[in-house]
Amino acid sequence: EKDPSHEWCPPGHGDLYPAMKGSGTLDKLLEKGFKYMFVSNSDNLGATMDLKILAHFAASGAPFMMEVADRTEADKKGGHLARAKEGGGLLLREVAQCTDEDEKAFQDITKYTFFNTNNLWVDIVALKELFEKAG
Repeated sequence: EKDPSHEWCPPGHGDLYPAMKGSGTLDKLLEKGFKYMFVSNSDNLGATMDLKILAHFAASGAPFMMEVADRTEADKKGGHLARAKEGGGLLLREVAQCTDEDEKAFQDITKYTFFNTNNLWVDIVALKELFEKAG
């Protein structure tokens, strides 16, 4: 049985993918021959599509890649990488997902050393396959 709590994401942070599917944009991009997509927040003025990173991503065969940077005092409230309790995989944790009791630990830059720049690379062929598999 599906657990709806696993589907939650702050607006603008993950809802892009179902919006692309629902609007038909994903299929349109695939029909035009696109394989990869670079996504960044509109307020990230430092975001650039670096062809060296694209080449690395394409060569890796990974379905998704997130650019991260060392976390500083200025990044305490931003999303950071954490390890999942079950399985140990990486996950992105946003402040909106943090309880009040956990806020101090969330902001600990020595515990969570990388933050999400929200420069994302997506293999849209793999994204389409994931949607088809999930039904």
